[in-house]
Amino acid sequence: MILSLTIAIASIALATAAPTVLRIRTIDGVLRIPLPNDDPNSTLSSILTSAGVDLDDGDLKCQVALPGRPGSGDNTSSTLDVSPSGADRQKTAAELGLKHGSMITILPPPTAKKGAEESKSQNNAEENIDRFDPFPDLAKSTSYSTASRRARALSRGVSRGMTYGDISRVRSTMHTVEPQPTGPLTRVYVCQVGAARFQNHCIVNTPMKKQKQSPSTKKKDELARVENRVALLFGTINKERADQSRKKARTSLSTAREDEKMCEVAKVHAIWEPPMQKPTLNGKHYDEACLLSNYLGETDDKPKKETATDRAIRVAGWLGLQPLGWMFSYEDEDRHEDGDALPVHGRDAVVGSKLQIETMKRRGREEGCKFVTLALDGRIGATEAFQLSDVCVQMVAENVLSPPVVDEALQSTRFMALKDPVVVSGEETKRLDSVLLLVNTAMLSHVGLYSGGANAPIGGNVKRGSGALLVKTRKRILAAMEQGNGALKELCDFDVLLALDSLIGRQESEKLCLLVRKYARGQKKGTVLDGHLKLTLQSVLGG
Repeated sequence: MILSLTIAIASIALATAAPTVLRIRTIDGVLRIPLPNDDPNSTLSSILTSAGVDLDDGDLKCQVALPGRPGSGDNTSSTLDVSPSGADRQKTAAELGLKHGSMITILPPPTAKKGAEESKSQNNAEENIDRFDPFPDLAKSTSYSTASRRARALSRGVSRGMTYGDISRVRSTMHTVEPQPTGPLTRVYVCQVGAARFQNHCIVNTPMKKQKQSPSTKKKDELARVENRVALLFGTINKERADQSRKKARTSLSTAREDEKMCEVAKVHAIWEPPMQKPTLNGKHYDEACLLSNYLGETDDKPKKETATDRAIRVAGWLGLQPLGWMFSYEDEDRHEDGDALPVHGRDAVVGSKLQIETMKRRGREEGCKFVTLALDGRIGATEAFQLSDVCVQMVAENVLSPPVVDEALQSTRFMALKDPVVVSGEETKRLDSVLLLVNTAMLSHVGLYSGGANAPIGGNVKRGSGALLVKTRKRILAAMEQGNGALKELCDFDVLLALDSLIGRQESEKLCLLVRKYARGQKKGTVLDGHLKLTLQSVLGG
């Protein structure tokens, strides 16, 4: 009985014997793995493979340290070659003297690989240096993906995983998206003549088919088709009293006007539509490429031939105008599928952010941030004004917000799928609601100085596609020149001045724009066309 009890105790001791655990030190930390099958004949290659070491990674070498004091005396073996052609790959654990607690150290990679990694990190740093940050206070030095990869690599093999400090550092690379209550502009005055003309250009009348139809079908076919378009807004930035509703009775003891709170407003005096627009998907999606391709770009690397957008900005500068924003049209059904009246979606926010970034490059961060986005319903002409939040523009600059792909379905992009997560209401998410990127802006209407006046033709004075002068516009200007000084009134139209700029010389165009600028601002007395300008205009207009 005593003998059987002794045998049972011995078997239990053997069964509960701890397996042989080896330590593998890599560049990412220390891994603890059991000896494969607890077999002393396990080869060095099988041990490293079970630890996840890539043995095919070029010239790989390691060292073995026995338990005791690793790294000193005879406890550390010579360098072992475990490369694909190395002779030490098939050595067994018994031959190497591996015991419980032995450490195998993977030596650092060759200097060539280290140099490549340094070159890659240097290239990333150069990209961050070359990147233009519209709002440096919100800029992130590295992306979330890069920081997360690095943190996971450093914590790989460590039993505790990522520390709270690691998680905090990774989270600091995320952008925090919160509703922005106000923007740099308090309100915007939109030219009602230019907006009505823009909406008129969006409507395309299709010929009716001569066939018998039911009344309901015929009524449906008579609805005009809408081709969505884009336009660039030119105007001025002004200061006015924040409270326009209250009128005080002025006396000798009244407070001076300088003490009242002032605000900045944008006044749109001209709405310019780029020529040759080609809306895609049967007109459902506007052609933003015709605006972005000519407006964006480094100022030091301009094409030799002046583009239509460059000419428009040059003529606007002579008139004292500057780019203030952009305008696009949409169809009602495309913006109310989810039941919420939100005309600006994620795709539109990305386009507007790119235009604002380029404007900030041209005019500086302080002035260029005063940029508005107008969304016009192509069917009824209802228009709303927004400004883009600072974090939205910065995320587009860092390529966190990328433009969605335009497909045949033209799916709604109100909720955007992001490459890197952002923090919304304290939670991480990769699905962002576009409403958080917008700043509601009050909008008022007025008649722009360079819209042609309140009695201007609703269809405009130039051709919708090419921007060339209409025949009736040429005749009207010639008739006004014969009657006296009425030609300047007809020339107070940005589209007309831009069309004339392509017909006459640059010096004559600048001189004409300066005269029109004085006339439009009220200096009508003494502002007349000289003989040289009259002769030039008559020659190009066919008089």
